[in-house]
Amino acid sequence: MELVVRGEVVEVDGVVVGAAGMRWWDEADGTRLYLLTGSVEPEHQGKGIGRELLGWQEDRAREHVAADDSAGTPMFGGNPESERQVALFEAAGYRVAFTRVRMTMPLNAPAEAALPAGMALRQASAADHRAVFEANAEVFGGSSLGYIQATFEEFEADVAEDFPEYALWTLAWDGNRLAGWVISGVDDTPWVGVRPDWRRRGLASALLRANHASLWEYGVRTASLWTILENPTGSVALYESLGYRITDRQPRYRKPF
Repeated sequence: MELVVRGEVVEVDGVVVGAAGMRWWDEADGTRLYLLTGSVEPEHQGKGIGRELLGWQEDRAREHVAADDSAGTPMFGGNPESERQVALFEAAGYRVAFTRVRMTMPLNAPAEAALPAGMALRQASAADHRAVFEANAEVFGGSSLGYIQATFEEFEADVAEDFPEYALWTLAWDGNRLAGWVISGVDDTPWVGVRPDWRRRGLASALLRANHASLWEYGVRTASLWTILENPTGSVALYESLGYRITDRQPRYRKPF
């Protein structure tokens, strides 16, 4: 079997049989993740092509690392979406590193949300971008669960495109220091954080309830967010206590070089 990859097209003996791709990025804990993607057309499955293609991709990733001494700690990654793909990755030595879960909850008419003593909510604005960016970096930057530390410019671009409604940002301040934050858009809540010295005081729950009230007033009737099932801060249990339920799971497979 002669396997050839031209761009993203996979050929075997001159016949197009599927597609392949590879992306890489650096994560906050120093991991250089090489995400290997691909598919084989149904009529060509069961012939060992997927196994051959995965090995070919791993070799290309190794070549890339050998040519780049800034790669950090390299790691293969895969996001299988079917039982067949799971079996392929597991047979090649990949294991689940962590699991992204989508959690949703129906919103009801808001109830009062009392913040811990010393906290104050303020109307958010573009002037708060830097404070939110730095707080995210402080709280999530040490994660070994796939966190990517964006630049401030990338953060601002993401906010401008996806989360421009400041009425859906809920920021709790301890004097002039941002203590906790919930950043939401109409369809998603990407960032929920509390600084370590304000944890275990009910701040996260109060912030989420206040944020739910803002979403309700904006016309949103279902809150939605993604978190990590294995998060050591217990985020899943927190969200479940407020009424969120897991509606989707995305296991992330990895293998050391």
